Amino acid sequence: MFRKLVVPLDTSPLSEQAAWKAAAIARSTHAALHLVHVYEPRLPAFEGGSAVDEQIIALERAQFERHLRRVADDIEKRAGCKCQLAMLAGPPAEAIAKYAREQGADLIVMSTHGRTGLSRAWFGSVADTLAHESSLPVLMVRPVEKEATRPRTEPEAAFGRILIALDGSDTAESILSCVRSMRTSEHAVHMLVRIVDPVTLPIIDYPDAGIVTAMAPDIPATEQVAQQAQKYLTGIAHRLDREGAARVETKVLIAPSAGPAIVDLAQSFRADLVAMTSHGRGASRLLVGSVADKILRGTNCSILLRRTPVAKAAAPRRAAHKKHVLASKRDS
Repeated sequence: MFRKLVVPLDTSPLSEQAAWKAAAIARSTHAALHLVHVYEPRLPAFEGGSAVDEQIIALERAQFERHLRRVADDIEKRAGCKCQLAMLAGPPAEAIAKYAREQGADLIVMSTHGRTGLSRAWFGSVADTLAHESSLPVLMVRPVEKEATRPRTEPEAAFGRILIALDGSDTAESILSCVRSMRTSEHAVHMLVRIVDPVTLPIIDYPDAGIVTAMAPDIPATEQVAQQAQKYLTGIAHRLDREGAARVETKVLIAPSAGPAIVDLAQSFRADLVAMTSHGRGASRLLVGSVADKILRGTNCSILLRRTPVAKAAAPRRAAHKKHVLASKRDS
């Protein structure tokens, strides 16, 4: 259960959408919101101008503090969430991660786009850095232009259609606890998806030399792997159904590349959130540098990422099952 949510903000209306998403989550879990701004003061514009610059710095800090206070007052009034404010200093990603650790936060919620001042745009890179390096789950909210100026009443359900990417490992399943901690609408739908690699067999044209000239699809073996993947997802779905948090659907996709497959499914499912771990176990395909980045750039979805260490000693279930299928075919 989420108890403390850290929400980095700049002064743009788009970045505030992350605060309202966080408020929707916080209201259902009685969590506290920590609204923070990382202030990066300007360098002295010319020699001997330090006094003027100090005055500018003071005015800018006051402006950012007033903005945080306004957003906090609005959320406290309309959502009933307790907000704590903080002005941070230092490299943005490092300062946010440090503050979250010190406060014992459970989740970082931030916009993937935002503007600081007139020209500095660091929210995208900061979100990427936190997703890659933070030990806390990171919810990267994709802002919607048309909602930036919409009058606020109270926070709606944070997300209603959530696509949850799994790879068959216990580590990847850890994202489920994060999803359960989020507020969803009474008509919410969770789609569990697992990507299956097509099984191929080598074509050897020159047996004496052992030269492999091509790889041929092994359709029966691929179907067996897909059936096992579906059985796995069905078991997870039954467990979630007993909890009654949302309607659960499942989908197994056979695809050579997980990123494009998840992007296409997210669009057809009309997902407003994709949830996944940044690493699965062993040779997992759910890696931040490949799959999550493709989702961020290929959809309009928000993304919930939970970074987890790779367990080097444990083999992934999918790879082990593939070996079993191939061995069975050779024996037969």
